[in-house]
Amino acid sequence: MDTIQQNSSNSKPFLSFSSVLSKECLNISKLLNQSGFRKRSGADILTMFMVFIKSIFCGAYSLHDRYSLNDVESPDCSYYALMRFISNSKHNWSLLLLLVAKTAISIISSLNNKGHIYTLCVDDTVIERPRGKKIEGLSRTFNHVIGKTVKGYANLLITWTDGITNIPVASELMSSRKEDCIIRKHNKRIDKRSAGGRRRANSVMRKPKLLIKLCKGILNKGIKAEYVLMDTWFYSDSLVASLKELSLDSICMIKKNLKFAFVGETVRHNLKYILSTLGQRNHTSDIISTVVLQTESGQQVKLVFVRNRNNRKEFIALLSSDIHLSSEKIVELYSRRWSIECCFKAAKQYLGLNTECFARDYDSICALNRISYIRFTVLEIIRRHEE
Repeated sequence: MDTIQQNSSNSKPFLSFSSVLSKECLNISKLLNQSGFRKRSGADILTMFMVFIKSIFCGAYSLHDRYSLNDVESPDCSYYALMRFISNSKHNWSLLLLLVAKTAISIISSLNNKGHIYTLCVDDTVIERPRGKKIEGLSRTFNHVIGKTVKGYANLLITWTDGITNIPVASELMSSRKEDCIIRKHNKRIDKRSAGGRRRANSVMRKPKLLIKLCKGILNKGIKAEYVLMDTWFYSDSLVASLKELSLDSICMIKKNLKFAFVGETVRHNLKYILSTLGQRNHTSDIISTVVLQTESGQQVKLVFVRNRNNRKEFIALLSSDIHLSSEKIVELYSRRWSIECCFKAAKQYLGLNTECFARDYDSICALNRISYIRFTVLEIIRRHEE
Protein backbone atom coordinates (compact mmCIF):
# COMPACT_ATOMS: atom_id res chain seq x y z
CA MET A 1 0.00 0.00 0.00
CA ASP A 2 2.41 2.64 -1.27
CA THR A 3 0.15 4.72 -3.51
CA ILE A 4 -3.45 5.85 -3.54
CA GLN A 5 -5.19 5.71 -6.92
CA GLN A 6 -7.88 8.12 -8.02
CA ASN A 7 -11.27 6.70 -8.98
CA SER A 8 -10.99 7.83 -12.57
CA SER A 9 -9.25 5.32 -14.87
CA ASN A 10 -7.46 7.99 -16.95
CA SER A 11 -6.23 10.02 -13.98
CA LYS A 12 -2.66 9.88 -12.76
CA PRO A 13 -1.77 8.31 -9.37
CA PHE A 14 -1.02 10.35 -6.30
CA LEU A 15 2.44 10.67 -4.84
CA SER A 16 3.50 7.58 -2.92
CA PHE A 17 4.00 7.57 0.82
CA SER A 18 7.58 6.47 0.31
CA SER A 19 8.37 9.42 -1.94
CA VAL A 20 6.95 11.90 0.59
CA LEU A 21 8.95 10.32 3.43
CA SER A 22 12.14 9.96 1.35
CA LYS A 23 15.28 12.11 1.51
CA GLU A 24 14.03 14.33 -1.31
CA CYS A 25 10.98 15.44 0.70
CA LEU A 26 10.54 14.94 4.47
CA ASN A 27 13.70 12.82 4.99
CA ILE A 28 12.00 10.89 7.77
CA SER A 29 15.05 8.72 8.55
CA LYS A 30 17.02 11.82 9.54
CA LEU A 31 14.14 13.16 11.63
CA LEU A 32 13.83 9.83 13.46
CA ASN A 33 17.53 9.99 14.33
CA GLN A 34 17.21 13.58 15.56
CA SER A 35 14.28 12.58 17.78
CA GLY A 36 16.31 9.96 19.66
CA PHE A 37 14.97 6.80 18.02
CA ARG A 38 17.51 3.99 18.51
CA LYS A 39 17.39 0.19 18.14
CA ARG A 40 20.09 -2.40 18.83
CA SER A 41 18.88 -5.38 16.81
CA GLY A 42 16.05 -6.69 14.68
CA ALA A 43 14.15 -4.65 12.12
CA ASP A 44 15.45 -1.12 11.64
CA ILE A 45 13.63 1.96 12.88
CA LEU A 46 12.56 3.19 9.44
CA THR A 47 10.99 -0.15 8.49
CA MET A 48 8.94 -0.30 11.68
CA PHE A 49 7.87 3.32 11.34
CA MET A 50 6.68 2.75 7.76
CA VAL A 51 4.59 -0.20 8.98
CA PHE A 52 2.70 2.14 11.31
CA ILE A 53 2.28 4.85 8.67
CA LYS A 54 0.81 2.48 6.05
CA SER A 55 -1.08 0.06 8.32
CA ILE A 56 -4.29 2.09 8.50
CA PHE A 57 -4.58 2.14 4.68
CA CYS A 58 -4.48 -1.66 4.28
CA GLY A 59 -8.13 -2.24 5.17
CA ALA A 60 -7.47 -3.39 8.75
CA TYR A 61 -9.41 -1.89 11.63
CA SER A 62 -6.45 -2.22 13.98
CA LEU A 63 -2.75 -2.99 13.89
CA HIS A 64 -3.36 -6.53 15.14
CA ASP A 65 -5.90 -7.23 12.36
CA ARG A 66 -3.32 -6.52 9.68
CA TYR A 67 -1.50 -9.77 10.43
CA SER A 68 -4.70 -11.73 9.72
CA LEU A 69 -5.27 -10.25 6.24
CA ASN A 70 -4.32 -12.71 3.51
CA ASP A 71 -4.32 -10.24 0.61
CA VAL A 72 -1.90 -7.80 2.28
CA GLU A 73 1.85 -8.26 2.46
CA SER A 74 2.92 -9.13 6.01
CA PRO A 75 5.29 -6.71 7.76
CA ASP A 76 8.95 -7.65 8.16
CA CYS A 77 8.64 -7.62 11.95
CA SER A 78 6.36 -9.20 14.52
CA TYR A 79 3.42 -7.57 16.25
CA TYR A 80 5.19 -7.66 19.61
CA ALA A 81 8.25 -5.93 18.14
CA LEU A 82 6.01 -3.10 16.96
CA MET A 83 4.42 -2.79 20.39
CA ARG A 84 7.84 -2.66 22.06
CA PHE A 85 8.82 0.03 19.58
CA ILE A 86 5.98 2.40 20.48
CA SER A 87 6.13 1.66 24.22
CA ASN A 88 9.75 2.83 24.54
CA SER A 89 9.76 5.83 26.88
CA LYS A 90 13.01 7.17 25.37
CA HIS A 91 11.47 7.88 21.96
CA ASN A 92 10.51 11.53 21.64
CA TRP A 93 7.34 11.42 19.52
CA SER A 94 6.49 15.06 20.24
CA LEU A 95 9.82 16.20 18.79
CA LEU A 96 9.33 13.95 15.77
CA LEU A 97 5.90 15.47 15.06
CA LEU A 98 7.39 18.97 15.41
CA LEU A 99 10.31 18.20 13.06
CA VAL A 100 7.99 16.60 10.49
CA ALA A 101 5.74 19.66 10.67
CA LYS A 102 8.71 22.02 10.30
CA THR A 103 9.93 20.24 7.17
CA ALA A 104 6.43 20.12 5.69
CA ILE A 105 5.85 23.80 6.44
CA SER A 106 9.10 24.77 4.70
CA ILE A 107 7.92 22.90 1.59
CA ILE A 108 4.47 24.49 1.64
CA SER A 109 5.72 27.99 2.46
CA SER A 110 7.85 27.99 -0.69
CA LEU A 111 4.62 27.74 -2.73
CA ASN A 112 3.14 30.93 -1.23
CA ASN A 113 3.81 34.54 -2.03
CA LYS A 114 5.97 36.74 0.19
CA GLY A 115 4.01 38.49 2.93
CA HIS A 116 1.52 35.61 3.28
CA ILE A 117 0.01 35.46 6.79
CA TYR A 118 0.54 32.23 8.72
CA THR A 119 -1.47 31.30 11.80
CA LEU A 120 -1.61 28.71 14.57
CA CYS A 121 -4.92 27.06 15.49
CA VAL A 122 -5.54 25.76 19.02
CA ASP A 123 -8.29 23.39 20.10
CA ASP A 124 -8.84 20.20 22.04
CA THR A 125 -10.96 17.10 21.65
CA VAL A 126 -11.83 14.21 23.94
CA ILE A 127 -10.25 10.82 23.27
CA GLU A 128 -12.67 8.40 24.90
CA ARG A 129 -11.69 5.06 26.42
CA PRO A 130 -15.07 4.08 27.91
CA ARG A 131 -14.14 0.50 28.84
CA GLY A 132 -10.71 1.26 30.26
CA LYS A 133 -9.89 0.50 33.89
CA LYS A 134 -6.14 -0.15 33.95
CA ILE A 135 -5.02 2.37 31.31
CA GLU A 136 -2.22 4.59 32.54
CA GLY A 137 -3.17 8.24 33.05
CA LEU A 138 -6.86 7.60 32.41
CA SER A 139 -9.22 10.08 34.06
CA ARG A 140 -12.74 11.44 33.89
CA THR A 141 -12.94 14.48 31.63
CA PHE A 142 -15.84 16.64 30.56
CA ASN A 143 -16.88 16.45 26.91
CA HIS A 144 -18.54 19.78 26.15
CA VAL A 145 -19.79 18.50 22.78
CA ILE A 146 -22.20 15.99 24.36
CA GLY A 147 -22.34 17.72 27.76
CA LYS A 148 -21.27 14.64 29.73
CA THR A 149 -18.26 13.45 31.70
CA VAL A 150 -16.53 10.49 30.04
CA LYS A 151 -13.46 8.34 30.65
CA GLY A 152 -10.51 9.28 28.46
CA TYR A 153 -8.05 12.04 27.70
CA ALA A 154 -8.27 15.62 26.51
CA ASN A 155 -6.19 15.89 23.33
CA LEU A 156 -4.71 19.39 23.05
CA LEU A 157 -3.65 20.10 19.46
CA ILE A 158 -1.87 23.01 17.75
CA THR A 159 -1.90 23.19 13.96
CA TRP A 160 -0.23 25.53 11.49
CA THR A 161 -2.21 26.80 8.51
CA ASP A 162 -1.76 29.19 5.62
CA GLY A 163 -5.46 29.15 4.78
CA ILE A 164 -5.07 26.26 2.32
CA THR A 165 -3.07 23.55 4.06
CA ASN A 166 -3.36 22.49 7.70
CA ILE A 167 -0.35 20.86 9.41
CA PRO A 168 -0.45 19.40 12.98
CA VAL A 169 2.53 20.79 14.90
CA ALA A 170 2.14 19.83 18.57
CA SER A 171 -0.15 17.46 20.45
CA GLU A 172 -0.50 16.43 24.08
CA LEU A 173 -2.84 13.99 25.84
CA MET A 174 -4.08 15.67 29.02
CA SER A 175 -5.08 13.90 32.22
CA SER A 176 -7.16 15.44 34.97
CA ARG A 177 -5.38 17.38 37.72
CA LYS A 178 -8.06 16.46 40.28
CA GLU A 179 -7.45 13.41 42.44
CA ASP A 180 -11.15 12.48 42.43
CA CYS A 181 -11.23 12.30 38.62
CA ILE A 182 -8.12 10.14 38.18
CA ILE A 183 -8.92 6.49 37.41
CA ARG A 184 -5.32 5.24 37.17
CA LYS A 185 -2.22 7.27 37.99
CA HIS A 186 0.91 7.51 35.85
CA ASN A 187 3.75 5.05 36.24
CA LYS A 188 6.20 6.56 38.74
CA ARG A 189 9.06 4.28 37.68
CA ILE A 190 9.58 6.19 34.43
CA ASP A 191 12.66 8.41 34.51
CA LYS A 192 11.51 12.03 34.71
CA ARG A 193 14.46 13.11 32.55
CA SER A 194 13.37 10.92 29.64
CA ALA A 195 10.89 11.83 26.91
CA GLY A 196 8.26 9.64 28.59
CA GLY A 197 8.75 11.47 31.90
CA ARG A 198 8.30 14.85 30.21
CA ARG A 199 5.15 13.58 28.49
CA ARG A 200 3.66 12.59 31.82
CA ALA A 201 4.61 15.93 33.37
CA ASN A 202 2.95 17.84 30.51
CA SER A 203 -0.24 15.81 30.84
CA VAL A 204 -1.06 17.27 34.27
CA MET A 205 -0.17 20.90 33.51
CA ARG A 206 -2.80 23.60 33.17
CA LYS A 207 -3.80 24.06 29.54
CA PRO A 208 -2.88 27.78 29.29
CA LYS A 209 0.56 27.12 30.75
CA LEU A 210 1.10 24.13 28.48
CA LEU A 211 -0.09 26.14 25.48
CA ILE A 212 2.53 28.82 26.16
CA LYS A 213 5.21 26.14 26.53
CA LEU A 214 4.26 24.50 23.22
CA CYS A 215 4.15 27.84 21.38
CA LYS A 216 7.66 28.65 22.63
CA GLY A 217 8.91 25.33 21.30
CA ILE A 218 7.22 25.92 17.94
CA LEU A 219 8.76 29.38 17.52
CA ASN A 220 12.18 28.19 18.68
CA LYS A 221 12.20 25.62 15.87
CA GLY A 222 11.86 28.44 13.32
CA ILE A 223 8.20 27.93 12.42
CA LYS A 224 6.76 31.31 11.46
CA ALA A 225 3.33 32.41 12.66
CA GLU A 226 1.76 35.77 13.46
CA TYR A 227 -1.61 34.91 15.01
CA VAL A 228 -3.09 32.25 17.29
CA LEU A 229 -6.73 31.29 16.61
CA MET A 230 -8.73 30.06 19.60
CA ASP A 231 -12.29 29.22 20.58
CA THR A 232 -14.23 30.65 23.52
CA TRP A 233 -12.99 27.88 25.84
CA PHE A 234 -9.38 29.09 25.65
CA TYR A 235 -9.71 32.87 25.91
CA SER A 236 -8.38 34.61 28.99
CA ASP A 237 -6.82 38.02 29.50
CA SER A 238 -3.62 36.55 30.92
CA LEU A 239 -3.23 34.04 28.07
CA VAL A 240 -3.58 36.76 25.42
CA ALA A 241 -1.00 38.87 27.26
CA SER A 242 1.42 35.92 27.51
CA LEU A 243 1.08 35.19 23.79
CA LYS A 244 1.68 38.87 23.08
CA GLU A 245 5.04 38.58 24.84
CA LEU A 246 5.95 35.83 22.36
CA SER A 247 5.09 38.21 19.46
CA LEU A 248 1.92 36.23 18.77
CA ASP A 249 -1.36 38.12 18.45
CA SER A 250 -4.59 36.35 19.36
CA ILE A 251 -7.85 36.15 17.41
CA CYS A 252 -10.61 34.32 19.23
CA MET A 253 -14.34 34.15 19.77
CA ILE A 254 -15.42 35.32 23.23
CA LYS A 255 -18.44 34.72 25.44
CA LYS A 256 -21.14 37.36 25.77
CA ASN A 257 -20.90 37.59 29.55
CA LEU A 258 -17.37 39.04 29.46
CA LYS A 259 -16.95 42.69 30.37
CA PHE A 260 -14.71 45.32 28.82
CA ALA A 261 -14.13 49.03 29.38
CA PHE A 262 -13.92 51.80 26.84
CA VAL A 263 -10.43 53.19 26.30
CA GLY A 264 -9.62 55.70 29.03
CA GLU A 265 -12.42 54.52 31.35
CA THR A 266 -12.44 52.16 34.34
CA VAL A 267 -16.06 50.95 34.37
CA ARG A 268 -16.48 47.70 32.46
CA HIS A 269 -19.64 46.72 30.56
CA ASN A 270 -20.97 43.54 28.96
CA LEU A 271 -21.04 43.06 25.20
CA LYS A 272 -24.75 43.78 24.73
CA TYR A 273 -24.40 47.18 26.40
CA ILE A 274 -21.29 48.00 24.36
CA LEU A 275 -23.05 47.10 21.11
CA SER A 276 -26.08 49.21 22.04
CA THR A 277 -23.89 52.29 22.63
CA LEU A 278 -22.23 52.11 19.21
CA GLY A 279 -23.77 54.77 17.00
CA GLN A 280 -22.73 53.62 13.52
CA ARG A 281 -24.10 50.15 12.83
CA ASN A 282 -24.34 48.36 9.51
CA HIS A 283 -27.74 46.68 9.20
CA THR A 284 -27.08 44.95 5.86
CA SER A 285 -23.55 43.58 6.22
CA ASP A 286 -22.63 40.51 8.24
CA ILE A 287 -20.16 42.65 10.19
CA ILE A 288 -22.30 44.78 12.52
CA SER A 289 -19.74 47.05 14.13
CA THR A 290 -16.17 47.33 15.40
CA VAL A 291 -14.74 48.98 18.51
CA VAL A 292 -11.43 49.17 20.39
CA LEU A 293 -11.84 48.34 24.08
CA GLN A 294 -9.73 47.78 27.15
CA THR A 295 -9.46 44.59 29.21
CA GLU A 296 -9.26 44.31 32.98
CA SER A 297 -5.45 44.36 32.86
CA GLY A 298 -5.42 47.50 30.69
CA GLN A 299 -4.64 45.72 27.42
CA GLN A 300 -6.26 47.24 24.34
CA VAL A 301 -8.13 44.80 22.09
CA LYS A 302 -10.34 45.12 19.04
CA LEU A 303 -13.83 43.62 19.09
CA VAL A 304 -15.73 42.76 15.92
CA PHE A 305 -19.47 42.08 16.21
CA VAL A 306 -20.67 39.66 13.51
CA ARG A 307 -24.21 38.48 12.82
CA ASN A 308 -25.00 34.92 13.76
CA ARG A 309 -25.64 32.92 10.61
CA ASN A 310 -28.25 30.72 12.33
CA ASN A 311 -30.09 33.66 13.91
CA ARG A 312 -29.70 37.06 12.26
CA LYS A 313 -30.98 38.84 15.37
CA GLU A 314 -28.12 37.49 17.47
CA PHE A 315 -24.41 38.27 17.23
CA ILE A 316 -21.06 36.69 17.92
CA ALA A 317 -18.01 38.63 19.07
CA LEU A 318 -14.47 38.17 17.77
CA LEU A 319 -11.54 39.59 19.72
CA SER A 320 -8.16 40.54 18.27
CA SER A 321 -5.13 41.69 20.23
CA ASP A 322 -3.90 43.41 17.05
CA ILE A 323 -5.96 46.61 17.04
CA HIS A 324 -4.54 47.71 13.67
CA LEU A 325 -6.02 44.72 11.85
CA SER A 326 -9.14 45.45 9.81
CA SER A 327 -12.44 43.87 10.81
CA GLU A 328 -12.72 42.01 7.48
CA LYS A 329 -9.26 40.53 7.94
CA ILE A 330 -10.08 39.43 11.49
CA VAL A 331 -13.14 37.54 10.26
CA GLU A 332 -11.17 36.06 7.36
CA LEU A 333 -8.33 34.83 9.58
CA TYR A 334 -10.65 33.41 12.22
CA SER A 335 -12.44 31.36 9.56
CA ARG A 336 -9.23 29.33 9.26
CA ARG A 337 -9.86 27.87 12.70
CA TRP A 338 -12.39 25.46 11.21
CA SER A 339 -9.50 23.56 9.61
CA ILE A 340 -8.49 22.09 12.98
CA GLU A 341 -12.01 20.68 13.41
CA CYS A 342 -11.63 18.98 10.03
CA CYS A 343 -8.28 17.61 11.22
CA PHE A 344 -9.91 16.05 14.28
CA LYS A 345 -12.66 14.49 12.18
CA ALA A 346 -10.26 13.04 9.61
CA ALA A 347 -7.90 11.69 12.28
CA LYS A 348 -10.70 10.01 14.22
CA GLN A 349 -12.66 8.56 11.31
CA TYR A 350 -9.94 7.61 8.84
CA LEU A 351 -6.44 7.85 10.35
CA GLY A 352 -6.73 5.62 13.42
CA LEU A 353 -6.85 8.20 16.19
CA ASN A 354 -7.93 6.21 19.28
CA THR A 355 -9.12 3.22 17.23
CA GLU A 356 -5.96 1.56 15.93
CA CYS A 357 -4.71 -0.06 19.13
CA PHE A 358 -6.04 -0.24 22.69
CA ALA A 359 -2.75 -0.18 24.56
CA ARG A 360 -2.59 0.33 28.31
CA ASP A 361 0.70 2.19 28.77
CA TYR A 362 0.79 5.93 28.25
CA ASP A 363 3.82 5.88 25.91
CA SER A 364 2.07 3.67 23.35
CA ILE A 365 -1.08 5.78 23.45
CA CYS A 366 0.92 8.97 22.85
CA ALA A 367 2.95 7.33 20.07
CA LEU A 368 -0.17 6.26 18.15
CA ASN A 369 -1.62 9.71 18.70
CA ARG A 370 1.39 11.36 17.02
CA ILE A 371 1.48 8.76 14.24
CA SER A 372 -2.10 9.56 13.25
CA TYR A 373 -1.18 13.25 12.89
CA ILE A 374 1.96 12.40 10.89
CA ARG A 375 -0.30 10.45 8.51
CA PHE A 376 -2.47 13.54 8.21
CA THR A 377 0.63 15.63 7.38
CA VAL A 378 1.68 13.20 4.63
CA LEU A 379 -1.80 13.30 3.10
CA GLU A 380 -1.83 17.11 3.26
CA ILE A 381 1.46 17.28 1.34
CA ILE A 382 0.07 14.89 -1.30
CA ARG A 383 -3.15 16.90 -1.55
CA ARG A 384 -1.30 20.22 -1.88
CA HIS A 385 1.01 18.74 -4.54
CA GLU A 386 -1.87 17.36 -6.60
CA GLU A 387 -4.15 20.39 -6.36
